Amino acid sequence: MRYLFLSLFLVFAFFFSTFGMTASSKDKKHILVIHSYHQSFVWTDSISSGIESVLTPLENEIEAFYEYLDSKRFVDPIFIESFEQKYKLLCSKVTCDAIIVSDNNALNFVIKNRSRFFKDIPIIFCGINNYKPELLKGESQVTGISEYVAIDSTLMLMHKLHPERKILVINDRTVTGLANKAIIMNALPKLEKNMYIEYSDNSNMKAIQDKVKSLSNEWMIYLAPFTMDADGDYYSFNDVIGKVSKASSVPIYGSYDFYLGKGIVGGYITSGYMQGKLAGKLALSIVKGANANIIPVFEKSAVIIKFDQSILSKYDIDENYLPEGSILINREKTFFEKNIILFKNTLRIGLVVILLLIVYSVQKYRQKKLLEERNLELDQKVEERSRELLEVNDTLNRKNVEITKQEELTKLAYLRLKAILNNSLVGIVVTDGEGKIIDQNNRISEILGCDKGELLGGNIMSTFLSKNNYDILMNEYQKLQGSKALIRNEIPLKRVDESVLWTKIYISEMLYSHIENANIWVIDDVSEIVENRASLEKKTVELKESNETKDQFFSIIAHDLKGPLSSVLGLLEIITKNPEIFSDEERTLFMGNCYESAQDMNDLLDNLLRWGRIQIGGVSWNPEILELNKIADSVLQTLINVAKAKEIQVNNIIPVNLKAFGDENMIKTVVLNLINNAIKFTHKGGLVEISAEVKNSKVEVLVHDNGIGINENDIQYLFNIDKKIQQEGTNKETGTGLGLIIVKDLVEKNKGTIRVESQLNIGTSVYFDLPLKA
Repeated sequence: MRYLFLSLFLVFAFFFSTFGMTASSKDKKHILVIHSYHQSFVWTDSISSGIESVLTPLENEIEAFYEYLDSKRFVDPIFIESFEQKYKLLCSKVTCDAIIVSDNNALNFVIKNRSRFFKDIPIIFCGINNYKPELLKGESQVTGISEYVAIDSTLMLMHKLHPERKILVINDRTVTGLANKAIIMNALPKLEKNMYIEYSDNSNMKAIQDKVKSLSNEWMIYLAPFTMDADGDYYSFNDVIGKVSKASSVPIYGSYDFYLGKGIVGGYITSGYMQGKLAGKLALSIVKGANANIIPVFEKSAVIIKFDQSILSKYDIDENYLPEGSILINREKTFFEKNIILFKNTLRIGLVVILLLIVYSVQKYRQKKLLEERNLELDQKVEERSRELLEVNDTLNRKNVEITKQEELTKLAYLRLKAILNNSLVGIVVTDGEGKIIDQNNRISEILGCDKGELLGGNIMSTFLSKNNYDILMNEYQKLQGSKALIRNEIPLKRVDESVLWTKIYISEMLYSHIENANIWVIDDVSEIVENRASLEKKTVELKESNETKDQFFSIIAHDLKGPLSSVLGLLEIITKNPEIFSDEERTLFMGNCYESAQDMNDLLDNLLRWGRIQIGGVSWNPEILELNKIADSVLQTLINVAKAKEIQVNNIIPVNLKAFGDENMIKTVVLNLINNAIKFTHKGGLVEISAEVKNSKVEVLVHDNGIGINENDIQYLFNIDKKIQQEGTNKETGTGLGLIIVKDLVEKNKGTIRVESQLNIGTSVYFDLPLKA
C-alpha cells in the first residue's frame, strides 16, 4: 500500500512540474537521464556528476531531467508500474531528444517500454555489466559505454608489487557481484601460475571483519563492490570500505573510484564520473545531429591507473614500481601549500592595516573640518536661543490664565471617567503607589463574586492577587520605563469563594485626582480560553503519541521486513538468471535459505500485527480471576515437544490455589513467550522453572532458566521498540525481536510491571506482577 501511495505521489508531482515549465524551456533540447539506483548512492551520484560536467555549461540550450528507478532497494511490481505511468505522462507532455541510462536495470526498463513511451528516441547507456552485442539485437539508435572493470589487470599489478603475498578476494552475491565473479573466473587462466587467490562471497559482515583481522603479513586484499552480505543486510560502499579498512592490517586494492581515497591502495580504477562524462558527450553530439547508429559502443574505456599516496606510504610501496602514467591522490603538500592559508592571511592583514591607516587619516581630517563648522553653528544658535527665551516667557504668562480654566475641565472629565468605569465590560480597579485600592467599577465585583465597593480600601494583594504575582507584574512594569503599560496574559486570581479564575491584566499609569503614582488595572476573565487551550494541548499530545506509535510501526515494517525480502529476491534472482553456474547442492541450499527467510518474515509479520493491534487498542481486555497454576500447565502442554527436543526439564511450581486478576488470553501469551524464550536460550539438558508468590499486595510470577544469559548492557534495550536485541538460541533458533516488547505491552495492559535479571552463562530470571483482585 505504501508503494501505491508513493507511486501516486510521484505521478502527480511530475504532472504539476511539467505544467509549470516556462515557454523558454520548450525551446530547449531535452535529455532524460534514468538511473537504475537511488540518489545519494555513490556510484549513481558520480555518474550524474560526469553528465552534469558536460550539460550544465549548456543549460540555456539543453534541459536535463534526472530520474531514479531505485531498483537496488525496491523491486515491488507496483513500484515499477508507477514509473511506467510516470513516463507515459512524461512522454505525452515533453519531447525527449535523447535518453541516457545508467546500469543494466535502467537500460532493460527503457528497452522494454521503448515501443510504448520512448519510440524513435536515441538511447545512450553507461555502466552496463556483461555487455554483449546480442543485448541490443533488433534495436536501433542505441549506443554507449560498457562498464569495463580491469580486475585481472589489478590482480596482476598486486602480484607485481607484492610477489610473495597471497590474495583474498572479497565479493558479494548481488548481480554486480556475480558479474565480477565471472570476470575473475575467466581471468584465472591468464594470471601468473604462482599467484595464490582465495575467493570469498558467502559471509556476513561480522565474519568478513573477523577474517580480515586474522590475516597475516603474507596476505593482501582485493575488495570488489559490496552492498549485501550473506545475511541479506544492505551496506553502502562507504560502510564497507570503512569496516574492512578498519579491520585490516594488510594492503587493500580495488577497481572502483568510490573506494579510492577511503582506504584502498588503488589499481586500475573504473570511474563512474568518466562514464557519465562520456555518456554526456555522446548525448550532446546526438542532440546536435549525430547518428547514434554509426557511433560504436565503447567497450573498454573509463579506466585509469590511480593510487592513494598516503596508503602507498603506509605500506612502504615504492612509487617507482607503479605503471607508467599512474595518477596519485592525497599527495604530500609542499611547504608553501601547507602554509598557503598563513601566507594569505598575512597578506590580508597587511592590506587591512594599510587601509585602516588611510581611513584613520581621512577621518581625522573630516573631524577637524566638522568641528570648525559646528563651532560656527553654536555661536549662531546661542543668539537665536536668547531671542526664543524672551518669547517663551511671554507665552507662559498667557498659559497661567488657561490653566485655571483647565482645572475646571479636569473635574468634569473625572465625572465622565467614573461613568465609563462603571459601565465597562471588563473589571477595573485603581491603586495608589502602595497597592491600596482607591477605586473600582461594578464589573470587577461580578468577576470576583464580591459586593459592590467591597474592595475599596483593601490592598490588591490581600484581596485577589497573590504577592508573588503582584511582584512579578510590578517588576516587569518598572522595566518598561517610558511606556508605562503592560499586558500580562493568564494571571490566576482568587475569588471570594476561594475559587481561582484566569485573567488577562493591563496596567497603566494614570493621573487620578491628587494622588501620585496611581495605576489603573484592567482585568478581563479569560478562564474559558485557558480551559479550551488546555483541552486542545491534551488532544495534541494524544494525537502526537498516536502518530509516534504509527511511525514506529511503519518504521519496523520498512526495516525488518526489508532484509528477509531482499535476501529471498536476491537469491531467487541469482538462481533464475544464472542457473548454469550453480550445482544442485547449491540450488538446494539457496532454496532452503529462501524458505527460512520466508518463515522469518511470517513470524515477524504475526508479531507486528499483534503488537500493532495492542498499540491501536484493537485487543480487548477482559479481566477475570485467574488460576495461574492451570494457565502455566496449559502453556507447558503446548511447549512439551519443544522442551523434549532439547531434553530440557520444565517445572511448574506455582501454588495450586494462587490466583490473580487479569485477562486470561493475554497472560497465556505472556507466559508462552517467556517460557519459549527460556527454552530457546537454554542448553540441552538444562532446567526452566515457573513459580509465583504474593508480594506487596500483588502476585509476582517468575520464569527462571540456567541458560546462556544476557549481556548486562543489552538488558536495558530488551523492551525498547527502537533498538531490538536479537540473538540466536542455543540450537540456532531465530526470532523476530518483538516477543518481549509484546509481553511488556500485555503485562502493562493488565496493570502490571515486568523486569529482567540475568548473568552471562549462569541464567536469566524474568519477573512480572499482576493484581490480586479487581
